[in-house]
Amino acid sequence: MIRLALIGIASATAVPVVSAQGTVAPVDSGSAARVPGPVKDGGTYHLASGTWTRARNSVAAFGINDNIYSNTSPSGYYHTDISPIGPAPGGQVIDAAVIPGTTNPATFTMGGAVRDDNTVTEVQIGYCDFEPMAASAGWTLDFYETYAPCTYPPPPAQQTITVTGLPSGGCWFVNLDLVGSGQTFDIQADGGALAPGYDGSLALDSFGLGFQYAGTGSGTFNAGFLITGDPANTDTGWLTGSPISGSNTYFGEAGGCPGTGSGFENGDSFWIEDLPGTGTLGVGSNCYWFLGYNNTGTPCGGVLAGLYSGFWFELSAEGSTNPAISTPVCVGAVNATGAPGTFEVFGDAVAANNNAVLTAGNLPINEFGIFITGLDTIAPNTVFSGNGYVCINPTTQGGLGRFAAANQIKNSGAGGVITLDTNAGEWNLGSIPTSTGVYAAMMGVTSNFQAWHREQVGAGFNFTSAAAVTWQ
Repeated sequence: MIRLALIGIASATAVPVVSAQGTVAPVDSGSAARVPGPVKDGGTYHLASGTWTRARNSVAAFGINDNIYSNTSPSGYYHTDISPIGPAPGGQVIDAAVIPGTTNPATFTMGGAVRDDNTVTEVQIGYCDFEPMAASAGWTLDFYETYAPCTYPPPPAQQTITVTGLPSGGCWFVNLDLVGSGQTFDIQADGGALAPGYDGSLALDSFGLGFQYAGTGSGTFNAGFLITGDPANTDTGWLTGSPISGSNTYFGEAGGCPGTGSGFENGDSFWIEDLPGTGTLGVGSNCYWFLGYNNTGTPCGGVLAGLYSGFWFELSAEGSTNPAISTPVCVGAVNATGAPGTFEVFGDAVAANNNAVLTAGNLPINEFGIFITGLDTIAPNTVFSGNGYVCINPTTQGGLGRFAAANQIKNSGAGGVITLDTNAGEWNLGSIPTSTGVYAAMMGVTSNFQAWHREQVGAGFNFTSAAAVTWQ
């Protein structure tokens, strides 16, 4: 497969390079632009509530124990051109990398991967949007569990997330909090279900990350994702050779440069599809790279940190291997954190397997909370109580049940999260409380869940969002 070189950097000296496929890469100008100023921190956008927290890490802290993928080495450039029409709606770029599993030998010297299944709860993106007509920026993100690098068409997306209303008029980092929105998703390691387990082939072990412009501007040459830097120059913890180290992830070493990740098995190429959905490849659709260069005089980044054909992504996942099984019912009121408390159920919707974890997040720290449940709900934001809204109907079908045993009353701790886990013996799907007794989960029955919690403002207590599970 021919890779086409994309370079438009006047300050760098470009020398034609022979690609891995043995062909001299032609040059296509106008694809990379210098970030004109500092990349600003937009904070965390909570998809469940449509609200912002003007600080990161409010729900799931990004850290070595939580990241499953981090490609965050700065280059000082962003991608501006999906030839020939720019990153307009319809033009897609797909990057590829690997999330390793427990049998992947490449991670053994770095402590090894500890799980084969991940529930993605938060995504960090980095982009620039200078569209003159853009009232707000926006992107459609596609996640492919199995994706052979630099190929098209990809398999069906594991998850597609479209987020609009993002800040424009500059370059930004934004965290997308998926918890409680119904858009968390399960992604397996080393290529997932279509190629389970470690195969030793990037075509089988890689996953794909796609992005399309969804802002309000015309999308021509003025918006794009941040390009990551050559990890040999931007991360002193990078291992000599191909960038397989995956620094600043749960399986990799700590990056030698603060806040950077080298993107495990992220190759120096990516796919551009400028006319998707037509049934044929559009003009300009192909495998590209940036004809990158090295600047060893600026370790840990700098104005010229060395382009690499990767894009800024960071994925955070629950340590549990359980996927989300709930759907949103209602969004709670803002609590003392500045955003609503979230709610999601992880595990297995098959009632007989008795595997469900009630999870309330974004709570005020070090406050007590309990879980409530019912078979019916109330119209959202209609019954006010304390600082928030009750979403469980207390007057029909058994009313409102409380998980109020001593081992079921939880403290949110420093992380602002409480859970109730059947696997830990904290509750049982055969005995779900009502206001008058208990019932057993069974096929076709829908259970609704919410959490009540204390906080030190207003009435002194609040309610999270609510979620429902239809048992199988």
